[in-house]
Amino acid sequence: MEKQNNHELHLISKKKLSITGVQKIESLNSEEFIIHTNMGTLLIIGEKLVMQQLDIDKGNIWIEGMIHSLSYVDDHKPMKDKTSFFGKLFKW
Repeated sequence: MEKQNNHELHLISKKKLSITGVQKIESLNSEEFIIHTNMGTLLIIGEKLVMQQLDIDKGNIWIEGMIHSLSYVDDHKPMKDKTSFFGKLFKW
């Protein structure tokens, strides 16, 4: 079966999360999930996180627990400018 080309996140009351477009699960534990999607690597941080269902053929995952943050991380792109925010702010 083909994986979906679209990528969607549905978060309900910070406790239930469904994701489409999943390609690979890098790692998971009760506080952090790292998931590769067709739109980049997604980092999920929370408490008591549990994978309820996974359908890797269709690219879907359902996670339950207290979700604190969702962020896309891209460690493959080099930073253009390593100057900090405050360094740029106070630059003369």
